[in-house]
Amino acid sequence: MARRNQHSKPELRALAIGTVRTLVTEQGLDKLSVREVARRLGYAPAMLYHLFENLDDLILHVNADTLDTLLDRMDGASGMENPQAALNAMAHHYLALSRDRTPLWQLVFEHRMNQGSPVPDWYARRTRSLFLMVEQQLQRLAPWATERERMLGARTLWGSLHGICVLYLGNKLDVAGDVDPGEIVDSLLRHYLADWSATTNVAPDGGDRGTNR
Repeated sequence: MARRNQHSKPELRALAIGTVRTLVTEQGLDKLSVREVARRLGYAPAMLYHLFENLDDLILHVNADTLDTLLDRMDGASGMENPQAALNAMAHHYLALSRDRTPLWQLVFEHRMNQGSPVPDWYARRTRSLFLMVEQQLQRLAPWATERERMLGARTLWGSLHGICVLYLGNKLDVAGDVDPGEIVDSLLRHYLADWSATTNVAPDGGDRGTNR
């Protein structure tokens, strides 16, 4: 480990984030502490408070890296010609991330801000971007859908997909027999999107909204 004066502040921040990623992968969230991160880095704990506001801030930066990975993968899928195929690819990227980087994926959802502090906007923008990508594909799939319907559709899909991932990682899908989680994701997207695009074209009075598909 190089001495402190051999590392710039951005380098130290990157080292600290990488150290947390390693610790969480090895030990989970429960044993994570500023003292242990500093020990792994070879610095005094006070050094971390010159780089991050607190442990919450450090964890949020780690989680931001995880979300950025997902955003990059979803962005790559967003250019697909067929919006349903794009949504299916996005869902499988989410499943793959939960399977391949389980501890870091869990950290995103298990971490709770100390004393209920609000999540800073720079972090919240990432989660909004994830939902926006899904909503954009839903708009392509059903241009007649309202903004509210797209918003609800995106969150319904995420909630269902997240539940599949949680059950899979907890070995709870076994009760349903030997079914690959990818097949379940395919079934979810195929049936939900077909029903969603059809029902959003129904006007409040029961008639067709009159939008050409």
